Amino acid sequence: MDNAPNRKNWLERNPKKVVCVLVLLAISGLAVVTEKILDSRTHNLINPTGIKRYIKLREFNPLYRDVLVPDAGAMRMSDGLEQKKFVLRVDRQGFIMPAKIHDHPDLTIAFLGGSTTECTYVDEDNRFPYLAGRLLERETRLKVNSFNAGRSGNNTLHCLNILLNKVVNLQPDLVVLMENINDLAILMYEKTYWNTNPSRSPLLEKPPNFKTVGQDLEQTFHLVRDLTFPNLSRELKKMSPFGRLGKGDEFKGVRGKKITIDQEVLVREFSLNLQTFINICRAREITPVLMTQASRLTESPDPLIQKLMGSLEFSQGITYAEFKAAFDRLNQTIRDVGAQNQVLVIDLAREIPPVKENICDVAHFNDQGSRLAAARIAAGLAPVIASLPKKPVSSN
Repeated sequence: MDNAPNRKNWLERNPKKVVCVLVLLAISGLAVVTEKILDSRTHNLINPTGIKRYIKLREFNPLYRDVLVPDAGAMRMSDGLEQKKFVLRVDRQGFIMPAKIHDHPDLTIAFLGGSTTECTYVDEDNRFPYLAGRLLERETRLKVNSFNAGRSGNNTLHCLNILLNKVVNLQPDLVVLMENINDLAILMYEKTYWNTNPSRSPLLEKPPNFKTVGQDLEQTFHLVRDLTFPNLSRELKKMSPFGRLGKGDEFKGVRGKKITIDQEVLVREFSLNLQTFINICRAREITPVLMTQASRLTESPDPLIQKLMGSLEFSQGITYAEFKAAFDRLNQTIRDVGAQNQVLVIDLAREIPPVKENICDVAHFNDQGSRLAAARIAAGLAPVIASLPKKPVSSN
């Protein structure tokens, strides 16, 4: 028989918990009231966290490993690319491997650039920054290390950052820079290298708010997931309908808006960065080398190039002729700045035939094109290397 006087509710059964809750509520309320009083006295000036900002070092994460296969979208955007597995390995310093072949090299070369230097969809042994080093080693009988610091999306400002913060530390003999189309894109869309583009801005900004706390928690979850189940995680991300959408459109803010190309601004800004590259190298007793960028932007483009570039005219109002003229102008700027500074210019734009057998889309080499570029680079660098001062013979 139920004895009503003996029945107890939750509050009566858990007096300690009730007291703890009341104490916490009292402390929280007191903290809120105190914060409001202090805020009124400081006139809302207090912000102990501020906004954290970082210079963005656009590189592959050190020790990154992956096996990449061009997806259907990549294959639609190319006609000179083989759909097979490409290994991508990165060393502890963020350079694409193979890189440091010798512990005590006679010659060290570093290559700076964007995806056309990165050569993701090229076999490891055929990527021209590595292969050029091997060709030079055979020709000169020197022990050569050649480092690939290319990263998709990098322009000359990113390359200057990488040069100062990781390449100079290698004490290289030569640094080779190849940029064009990424500088053209950022200056065409954003009008300046110092922009707020989410992926290409030189600065990373982290405002203090609860949204960033959530993002940190999400990143921690992704890290644990990727470390625990790396293969399963990779396959699930590939299958996810949000995988491609999650990458976002780097230039979505200007898509569909008519823009113009000011070649004079392009040349001025690009020239200044090239000159800065040369000055930094020479200040650090490094021999600078410039390269023009090869492409399939010809006077009479083939069907694939017409299709790829046609979308630019449709969405931005930039004709193929206008884009090609700007691209050619930047290549000429490379030649001009090189001549003015007595710097070697390896003219890949004139030396690599603009056909799908060498270049799989607008400007990216395939295996054959990368091998051809490596041969041209090695031939161009050989006389410069022969004129370099001899290093002391190592006892190792």
